[in-house]
Amino acid sequence: MRIRNALLTLSIAVLVAACGSSADPADPAAPATTPSTEVETSPSAGGRTHVLSDPADGGVGIAVTLPASGWSGEPGGWAMETGPDGFDPPEGAGIIAFTVDEEFYVYGDPCRWSTTRPDTPATTVEELVAALADQRSRNASAPEEITVGGYQGMKITLHVRDDAEFGDCDDGTFATLGVAGEDPALYAQGPGEIDEIWVVDVDGRIALLNGGYYAGTSQHAVEEIRAILDSMRLEP
Repeated sequence: MRIRNALLTLSIAVLVAACGSSADPADPAAPATTPSTEVETSPSAGGRTHVLSDPADGGVGIAVTLPASGWSGEPGGWAMETGPDGFDPPEGAGIIAFTVDEEFYVYGDPCRWSTTRPDTPATTVEELVAALADQRSRNASAPEEITVGGYQGMKITLHVRDDAEFGDCDDGTFATLGVAGEDPALYAQGPGEIDEIWVVDVDGRIALLNGGYYAGTSQHAVEEIRAILDSMRLEP
């Protein structure tokens, strides 16, 4: 199966979420933020530029450098993947991006997303990452401050439990977040998914990129995901 996605609005693209089981543990405490790091954004030798989001379409422009081979995705199509199984478990890997001017609704419980959508949206990088860190069953890493091409942001790693039962979740989907007019907007491909999520403020607009993989994904593919995210170039 290839990446499941659906367009949101002119400046919104779908992102992957994660799924959990019907018996979730108590919410984890929000972890402390680690010191800021400067992200290298120079294209790597032998790579090729890939446009995830064209600013002419109304959103933040997002371009990355891909390895010379192995990754595929439509230019301006918000998503790309690698390997024979695409983004699917147990060995898949992919990246999905989207931009939203405001109003991210991070569900309190990704499995019970239809009844745990907050009344108040997250409208800043800090609010969005804090909500992700508090989300039930995600075993979140400590958020880390980053700088991407002069723009400030944060990154965080979330997990889907290996024993997650998607069929027990609302509509069979374990969803991370929604946006105005689209619930859910971010959801997972399979149990055990590991999501490295980068969130950047681009002159008041939020760009979010998710690099996803599994325990069975090759270390080479995981390193390629991180190199691609490191290469990100943003245009308001």
